Amino acid sequence: MTDATKDGKAVLSFVDRQVADVDALTDEELFAEAREAGEDPEQVADTLRSLIDALITEQAKERLRSARASLDVRRATTSASTANVLSFEKKQAILQGFADNDVKLRQRLTMAARQGEGTSEREIDAILQDLRDLGAIDEDGNPL
Repeated sequence: MTDATKDGKAVLSFVDRQVADVDALTDEELFAEAREAGEDPEQVADTLRSLIDALITEQAKERLRSARASLDVRRATTSASTANVLSFEKKQAILQGFADNDVKLRQRLTMAARQGEGTSEREIDAILQDLRDLGAIDEDGNPL
């Protein structure tokens, strides 16, 4: 075992003991110690909450980035999608079949039509790819 490993284990052991000591304190004892150190317990708690919230948010963002990267790799390694060789009308028909059974999707498509935008072929391709990834349709757009 290297000195760095020994030092790291010693530090972790020390931190574990300190955390155990703090954890053993009652709320009143903890507040009293904070006040004796000239700290406002409420302010310390608020600061810790903010720090923890920021860490949770950053971890969630990192998991999302990792999931997106994994999905990008999966999509890149998957053989060329047959959705690209389907006609635009066929793609619209497949999407409409799902919209007939999905209120939110139907509302989204209706909103796009009302705004005169329609749904672009790129958007339809992305939705169809998501449906394939979810296992809802096969490569030809047939429901599974």
